[in-house]
Amino acid sequence: MKVLLIGNYVADGQTSMLAFRRILERELPKAGCDVRVIAPAKHLTRISPNSRLWKWLGYIDKFILFLPTLRSHLRWADVVHIGDHSNSMYVRWVKSRPSVVTCHDVIAIQAGLGQGYQVSWTGRLFQRLISEGLGRADLVACVSDMTKRELLRMGLATEDKVTVVTNGLNDDFAPVPREEAARLIARFGLTPDSRYLMHIGWEIARKNRPGVVNTFIELQERAKRDGRQPVVDRLLFVGPFLEPQLAEPLAAHGLTDRAQNVRGISHEELRALYSCATALLFPSFQEGFGWPIIEAQACGCPVFTTNLPPMNEIGGPGAVYVDPNDPVAMAAAIEEAAPRLGEMRRLGLENAVHYSAAQMTANYIAAYQRAIDARKAGK
Repeated sequence: MKVLLIGNYVADGQTSMLAFRRILERELPKAGCDVRVIAPAKHLTRISPNSRLWKWLGYIDKFILFLPTLRSHLRWADVVHIGDHSNSMYVRWVKSRPSVVTCHDVIAIQAGLGQGYQVSWTGRLFQRLISEGLGRADLVACVSDMTKRELLRMGLATEDKVTVVTNGLNDDFAPVPREEAARLIARFGLTPDSRYLMHIGWEIARKNRPGVVNTFIELQERAKRDGRQPVVDRLLFVGPFLEPQLAEPLAAHGLTDRAQNVRGISHEELRALYSCATALLFPSFQEGFGWPIIEAQACGCPVFTTNLPPMNEIGGPGAVYVDPNDPVAMAAAIEEAAPRLGEMRRLGLENAVHYSAAQMTANYIAAYQRAIDARKAGK
């Protein structure tokens, strides 16, 4: 089977989408597929990303200058896989071949309809084009059951043209031996014996960094009131620096030196941080899948995450599910679970096995064949 995989525009810096592309680029040939990976080249966005022109020049790169490249490879393919629904407008240009589009979430589409955060008129137009592309695809592969339910609820595709292909781990996440982990995390001022609560994600509102900060503060205050040692005494953010409104409450409680950010880390360092963390707190309000949950579990890190789908659908019995709106309850849940963190590690490792890249790839090959067969049958 000849698979033409359309990747994301690298200049957009969508780390998770680039990781998703790497999985398929690596695994599909192992499964016997011929693969070509193409993506829009960076021709015009050589100016500062802060320029007002940057976004528009990117659109020209993606939706005008890329089209000749797309057409030239199209004749070779048996099936076209658009790896990110935000590129689903390409469906109109690949209609001569069966198409599969991966839908990672409908969060931005909902925003374009006035549900959620506010977007500009250009954003609303862009999301309308994305929606139209999803409706034209031969098959839409959703990364979770929740994403499928939302896609169908919004009428973005019909049941016969939607399937679920659950994400697999995008790299070799596994526990790091203690001595190796000690070497890898030493530059962050940490050791394998450090008791730190970890969060990974951007500063966007749905990632709920305020909830993480307030839960950490509550854990320290509860321990102080009871005259005992807290479950965790450090807070680690993997991602952008804390915004002032988050740094202020930490300072007010005398905890500034207990919180830190790390960014630009290697994959090996990330694995080591997961492996040594007391726990990952991932109280996101909304996700399409939630990769950090299974990344952490695959490294033996206990996970506390939101009691909402898809988080409570993928975390398995090893995760503890919490109300993301209630830092006091989240702190209580972490304290209550402290005696069984070892059991959470074991159950998490068992759960992560179900999210292999090989299984994800096999499911995509089945999806490709379904799209090809449906096209032949004239459906």
